[in-house]
Amino acid sequence: GVWVKMEAYANDACRTVAAQVSEAVGFQAMTQSTADTLAEVLARYIEEVGYQSHSLTEVSNRTQDNALDVRQALVQCGTNLCDLQRFMGRNELRYAKAEVAFPVQRPAPKSSLASRFGAEQGERLGHMPDFMPALPPKHSYMASVKQTGPRGDARWIKKQKHKERQQIEQSLHNMAASASGKSAKKHPAQT
Repeated sequence: GVWVKMEAYANDACRTVAAQVSEAVGFQAMTQSTADTLAEVLARYIEEVGYQSHSLTEVSNRTQDNALDVRQALVQCGTNLCDLQRFMGRNELRYAKAEVAFPVQRPAPKSSLASRFGAEQGERLGHMPDFMPALPPKHSYMASVKQTGPRGDARWIKKQKHKERQQIEQSLHNMAASASGKSAKKHPAQT
């Protein structure tokens, strides 16, 4: 799904950055396995910095990380901002793509059954948010069959179930009697 695509995108980005850093420090070429290993090390390093930063945020009773948390997390991971600034001052890393948006934003797929099977979309009212599905087609609720009898009356429902059970018992009694050749008598519960 989406997470697999995002993870593949992040791995490609880490592989590109690892190759650029290797080139910046003087390497002319590298094997695919080396690029994959460096990309994985970079991804784990970024995850560790994020984890440490978030831990520092929680210790400070906050919910959002800030620059000080990230700086302290870098120190805990053995790096500091001065080292990074010095490296970036000596080596200019260029982006592999002009604009990288992460995670990749794609238009939301039409997930309703009607759109998958080509049926026409239902009505959308002005106050309905975009994430809500459209109303169903009018024919599905304009001619709905109304339920007979009181819907919320528990006593009525119990009587109906009792009647159905008696009818089933009478039918079974009649079937058993006809199979054995006896005449079917009316069940005593039926009056």
